[in-house]
Amino acid sequence: MTLHIFRCSYWEKALCVTQLLNHPRGSQKGPVSFRFKEPRKRRTIGELMVFLLPLVVVVMVKHSDSRTHSLRYFRLGVSDPGHGVPEFISVGYVDSQPITTYDSVTRQKEPRAPWMAENLAPDHWERYTQLLRGWQQTFKVELKRLQRHYNHSGSHTYQRMIGCELLEDGSTTGFLQYAYDGQDFLIFNKDSLSWLAVDNVAHTVKRAWEANQHELRYQKNWLEKECIAWLKRFLEYGNDTLQRTEQNGAMYLPTPDR
Repeated sequence: MTLHIFRCSYWEKALCVTQLLNHPRGSQKGPVSFRFKEPRKRRTIGELMVFLLPLVVVVMVKHSDSRTHSLRYFRLGVSDPGHGVPEFISVGYVDSQPITTYDSVTRQKEPRAPWMAENLAPDHWERYTQLLRGWQQTFKVELKRLQRHYNHSGSHTYQRMIGCELLEDGSTTGFLQYAYDGQDFLIFNKDSLSWLAVDNVAHTVKRAWEANQHELRYQKNWLEKECIAWLKRFLEYGNDTLQRTEQNGAMYLPTPDR
């Protein structure tokens, strides 16, 4: 069995996309391993686009164990976006399939999978559209605050990833983390109800967030219960499609039209 290795930063998934699609592995089968590198400190507009692309054109490589399922939501805020780049984007995935999108241009949460549109009522989309409009404003405010703390100007990015996994043995995992300019910023520990901070600015945010115990408990409950409940529900909705994806190892590349 061949092990295919791709080198990239965790938050620079678009680099992995390019390496994976250009890799001449033909019809070979085998697990994929990603080796992560440290991103550079200073970013050009072109480099910042690397952080946007994962949320517009994300490749989820098929997990080596297809009996593990995941639900993930990626959110991205961009300061001074320009060049047709939305100020805010949110994308949801079940396994490798995109299921929802929202951006600051359309200002609507929309289904990306037919089985999502067929099974969720209009009031669901309206309710979560309103929620994401709130997140759009939150990201704008928090990104500006981070830029002030770092004394940064120009284009910078703020990312959030939240989700859960349902493993073959019935056990579950949950994760929530933030990044600034493609680098880990804060990572949530749901067991200790605390945040792991990576620098002094992150420590300032950590202290403020950990003062709100109600919010910490809410996040823990969402990761351990609500997220898993939604994942099971979505797996039921998209059972046929997701099974076909597992069998052929297909990777979905959503286009940025929504």
